Amino acid sequence: MRSPDGPWDEAKLIKAIIFDLDGTLLNTLTSISHSFNRALLKMGMPTHDSQDYRYFIGDGVYKCAERCLPAKNRDDATIKQLAELERQDYAQSWQTHTEPYRGIPDLLEAAEAAGYELAVLSNKDDAFTQYLVRHFFPDTNWAIVVGHSEEVPHKPDPTGAALIAKQLRLEPRELAIVGDTSIDITTAQACNMFCVGVLWGFREFAELADAGANRIIERPEQLLDCLKTETSYVHHRP
Repeated sequence: MRSPDGPWDEAKLIKAIIFDLDGTLLNTLTSISHSFNRALLKMGMPTHDSQDYRYFIGDGVYKCAERCLPAKNRDDATIKQLAELERQDYAQSWQTHTEPYRGIPDLLEAAEAAGYELAVLSNKDDAFTQYLVRHFFPDTNWAIVVGHSEEVPHKPDPTGAALIAKQLRLEPRELAIVGDTSIDITTAQACNMFCVGVLWGFREFAELADAGANRIIERPEQLLDCLKTETSYVHHRP
């Protein structure tokens, strides 16, 4: 990958890590799919298998609502109605069927001990982002947690990542974005940040590789070595 001002300097020291939330830190697939399916049932719409939501989730609640509605019902009013019903349901159910991925708590502890600043940037609504991060990672010293709001558009808009860099008083090249979808990779590229794709989340290797991830890893324990070296855990297209 080339940055706007020349080749990426992979030897540059990464000082902060920005984590995506859904599909990266937390396995929320069952929780979100059940919440949307209950909202769909209230509207008399067909529901979906939980695995289908791997490809619906990622761009915020309205885009997810659009994707899980029948094509003939994807007008603005119906999308908004479904999104609001899902929000109401999720406000009561966000703690259920949700847990950190295996190895994530240990990773966060090790990253903090190693001196990295830690942040979260999610396309989930900011209120829910704050609730989930505080609830599931109460012992982590987060530098900043940012979800979608009127001031912070959905990724891949670079506003949220740039805000985090500014608050941490770091250059973009000193931050890494870690996520499970091409949206996270594109966000990092837009900000000239290092990008690491993860394979334990909602999407596959091909999507992350095609998006241009600097590194793709299979397990959380690989991340810190990946940030320190140029060759550790690099995945090549089969």
